[in-house]
Amino acid sequence: MDLMDVMHTIQGTTLALTAEAPRHTGEPARTGSTAEQLWLLGGVALSITAAGVVAAAAARGRKRDH
Repeated sequence: MDLMDVMHTIQGTTLALTAEAPRHTGEPARTGSTAEQLWLLGGVALSITAAGVVAAAAARGRKRDH
């Protein structure tokens, strides 16, 4: 039982009673501003670069072991 189940139990409701079906309005989802999208893209690029650096360092260390 997770926190949301506990909260629903305390409130006397269940997930089945409180869940609503998603509403489709026929319009595309709203996105953030261009600046926000660029920040997010930069964050993803930085994360991928950091993962590559770690993988390269791990691979270099393994070459010495074998």
